[in-house]
Amino acid sequence: ISFYRDDFGKKGLHHQVKPSQIPFDVEGRHIVVVDDVLFTGRTVRAAMNELFDYGRPAKIELAVLVDRGGRELPIAAQYCGASLSVPDGQILVLERDDAQRFNLKLSDTRRERKPATP
Repeated sequence: ISFYRDDFGKKGLHHQVKPSQIPFDVEGRHIVVVDDVLFTGRTVRAAMNELFDYGRPAKIELAVLVDRGGRELPIAAQYCGASLSVPDGQILVLERDDAQRFNLKLSDTRRERKPATP
């Protein structure tokens, strides 16, 4: 979805960006978009824009692990694991530890990591 982001001009192309491949026909299908952290809604909007390049789904739903609020677009998840308040200036990151377990961590602009408190 990187090419569909509205901040592409500011951030540029990251080296890990690869073209999308959807291995099925989206026309008329029920699609569930899954994201780890829902914040502004811009990533979800970019994903939906890309989906429509592949066809016209009958329905698109959103499932997220965490909704941190702070929406800039009218986008809401139909399925949500948790809602958390995240202080301004910090981001919520889903990471895998050395034991291969997933953890949510808060990260500030200096990239210091500390556990999130749900």
